[in-house]
Amino acid sequence: MNKNLGDAETAYKGNNYGEARYALQQAMLGVEMEIGKKILISLPETVSGLKSIKEDDKVTSTGWGWVGLTIQRKYGEGDKQLTTTIANNSLWMTAINLYLANGGYAQSTDNQQKWKQTKVKGNRAIIEYDESSGYKLTVPLGQTSLIMWEGVNFATEQDIMNAANSFDIDGIKKTLGEK
Repeated sequence: MNKNLGDAETAYKGNNYGEARYALQQAMLGVEMEIGKKILISLPETVSGLKSIKEDDKVTSTGWGWVGLTIQRKYGEGDKQLTTTIANNSLWMTAINLYLANGGYAQSTDNQQKWKQTKVKGNRAIIEYDESSGYKLTVPLGQTSLIMWEGVNFATEQDIMNAANSFDIDGIKKTLGEK
């Protein structure tokens, strides 16, 4: 990161703005990767009896100022799985905030409600269930971030809620710089 910041300063002083911008993006990418690694370390080893599958851990970043940072960890045991995704993604946040602002009602063509509002550790959340994919629980973490749990073969809504409650949401928010 320090090398990239130095390169950015040198390029900027030389009026080479494209190179300065590129070096700053590379520095940002380094910061985001460190944030992702720190969050992965803070995640639980087991959730609802499911062991973490650390070899599947992912941290990806576009390097564009927290807009494309994604952190993912999977948990599993037999045919039961939980995927946890923490993301800074403006498109996902737009959809979640629109849903929460409109009273939490969504309807499909078969007139069955697919989503509803709930809370996880005092945070507003959306839970949805699909017969083929299972439960999905999403919690906005401030202005640009969210955490999402996707549970396969969780028997009940309460089971996925219990899994989500295993996570330190406030700690994740703090690491991401969210309020």
